[in-house]
Amino acid sequence: MGFSRLLPPSLTTAAAMPPRQLPLPVVRLVVSTDGEQYRVVDISGAPDGTWIRRHILLKLSIPERLHGKFSIYPSEVGAYALGGAMSDGRLFTHCRDSGDPSGSLKFFVSTAPDQPLASDTSFTSQGFPISLTEK
Repeated sequence: MGFSRLLPPSLTTAAAMPPRQLPLPVVRLVVSTDGEQYRVVDISGAPDGTWIRRHILLKLSIPERLHGKFSIYPSEVGAYALGGAMSDGRLFTHCRDSGDPSGSLKFFVSTAPDQPLASDTSFTSQGFPISLTEK
């Protein structure tokens, strides 16, 4: 009987993961599509950058079919992108290394680094704006 069989399943799974892929502890992000209105996204326990990206976009009510049109950029309150679009790997690493429970990390989410979504864009249960779905 191996050592891993003596551990609870949650510890066995965590022990089997490489150290850089352990799920994140309590981490909250602050995200915006316009540099003015912000949402808090709890990514605690995130296993990878793809998971983080999906949760950010879903928190902003962006339909899954449109996720590929959006990029996530490092940012600060009141600003748009302050760097290039983040790959899933870079997003996970940045959140792992610099994220915290108080939401110190800020991100700008848009289809372009220097443009907020149109002011008439509304992410509601009524659907996504036609202007973005027709492109």
